[in-house]
Amino acid sequence: CGTVISTCGFTMIVTPLALLGILHTAHAFLATTISSSSTCLNRNHTPILHPLFAIETSFTNNDNNVDNDIHTEFDIGVCNIPGVDWQRPSKVNQDWAFINHQSLVNDDDGDDDDGNDGNDYGRSKKMYTVIGVLDGHGKYGHELSSFAAKNMPCEISNQFTSATSSSSSLDELPEPILEFERQTIQKSGGFNCDEYKSTTTRTQRALINAFHAVHYNAIHDTKVKAGRNGATCIVCHIDHESKECTVAYVGDSRAIRFSAGDADDDDDADDDDGNDGIEVIAEEHTVSLPAERIRIENGEGTLRGQNVFYGPIGIAMTRALGDAVMVRAGVIPTPAVGKFQLHQGDVLVLATDGIWDVLGNERVRDIIVTLERRQQQQQQQKHGSATAQDAAEEIARVARERWMGDLPIVDEMKADDIMVVVVKC
Repeated sequence: CGTVISTCGFTMIVTPLALLGILHTAHAFLATTISSSSTCLNRNHTPILHPLFAIETSFTNNDNNVDNDIHTEFDIGVCNIPGVDWQRPSKVNQDWAFINHQSLVNDDDGDDDDGNDGNDYGRSKKMYTVIGVLDGHGKYGHELSSFAAKNMPCEISNQFTSATSSSSSLDELPEPILEFERQTIQKSGGFNCDEYKSTTTRTQRALINAFHAVHYNAIHDTKVKAGRNGATCIVCHIDHESKECTVAYVGDSRAIRFSAGDADDDDDADDDDGNDGIEVIAEEHTVSLPAERIRIENGEGTLRGQNVFYGPIGIAMTRALGDAVMVRAGVIPTPAVGKFQLHQGDVLVLATDGIWDVLGNERVRDIIVTLERRQQQQQQQKHGSATAQDAAEEIARVARERWMGDLPIVDEMKADDIMVVVVKC
């Protein structure tokens, strides 16, 4: 397999062997921890190494006077393990992730139209890191997750760079996409895009616009089969200066946040409530959420159990990129959005359902905390902190073992694709 490493204007595909040297250079260049391999299991459940090929890394710079160099306090680790299915030997890995570092110069006045000045986009160099996790579904879902991973960072960057021109604004989208918002999405259970955007912050609107642009471009790209195939997507947009993280998400992937310091001091990490110190920052969009169910019921689809159907076509989530035929049923590409302040010691975990179907929030947190303690003991308290990459690989390894552990017949192995991103602040 080859790995795609790209910027908005340049893409290159490299072989796994060449990837080792390139990623080593990229680590210093992007100040991001990305492994050149991920831990998988063979038929005998023995750890083996496979190339990491579903990671998109890029750098965005809109000013030639700005050096292509970003130093961040964030440690980022990524691990991807392709799934296996004995009934589908040709199964394709549909999980993707992207990490995009942005160095942008803006001319805007810095005032949010809702009175929020938390994001100052004045004439200055602004540094952002944009992280995404995606999971395709449908026979050609990998086309959607791959397309979105390669295009989402550019669409987000475009939202901010468009504001540098006095003739355009952050909320501006091409007319065809605006028409898509007014007509198609408006008919999806009565969802009103304009009203929804009016309640959001500037960065949140930028992410909403980017999601809509990626969706619209995908369904109009003849090379992407977006009619009956789609993808989940979680995006975290981190402002290096303010340490504010804005999150946008669709689908049934999940992201959590917790403080490693609090967890380390808590001897009763597994409290009865099961969520002590853990915040879900991106939850699954399913009909179990009342607001999602109401929109689906107001649309043209039908509910059968936990699935949404439009005619004979069904889907297990209520929001997604792609799935063009499901929009009339109320399955929309508009992300839910949120924001929060990052603090030293915070840990973010973004993952697809290959993790969450077999590991709960508390188990994932405990894996990271246990790894940290073990590393400290081994290093005798000297530079013993486990990296985000260590954490991502350990979470993926445990999840894969859980998938395989209940299968008595090796020839009938079945495990979902796994993608996990860990961010340590």
